[in-house]
Amino acid sequence: MTSPEALLICGSPSVGSHSREAVATAAECLAELGVTNRIWDLATRPLPILDAARHGRGMNYADPAACELVALADRADVLVLASPMYHGSFSGAMKNALDHLDTPHVQGKPVGVLAHGENLSATQVCDSLRVVVRALKGLAVPDQLVTVPTDFTRTHDGRRRLTSPAARARLTAMSRQLIALSSMSSAVGALALHGN
Repeated sequence: MTSPEALLICGSPSVGSHSREAVATAAECLAELGVTNRIWDLATRPLPILDAARHGRGMNYADPAACELVALADRADVLVLASPMYHGSFSGAMKNALDHLDTPHVQGKPVGVLAHGENLSATQVCDSLRVVVRALKGLAVPDQLVTVPTDFTRTHDGRRRLTSPAARARLTAMSRQLIALSSMSSAVGALALHGN
């Protein structure tokens, strides 16, 4: 049996953001559970504005990066979406990335949601992401993570590091839920395939 694959999308347009560090920590937690991870950082790999004329035909997008994102999402067993809070919701960069995806790329897949803000009102980001996940027929897991600046420290080279034990515990719990739901989905799919 092959290890599950996860696609983690960081929706911050800022390089080295809090959201990017939360995604890196989520990838570590998933890797500890045997998951192969791919991180798509929208700060370093931005996408063009959605070509509405090709929406729903993602592999036909003119931009190769958009086609690659669709292929990675399609292949992934698990998705993780992370964004800073902008005006009470997730970033425009994340919205554009999600607009490139369609139901077949997300349907039935477990999805974890992460948010960062100046305070815990950033939970609104998770609420908004859950609405989009549901529209794409994905399965947002119950645990989520909302970080604030005090959850992070700076390393000697100036990089952010998520060091809050509570935040890391939430990511571990979310990772376990993602894997458990992915395993259940795979088992149900196998039963349906074999007619049992």
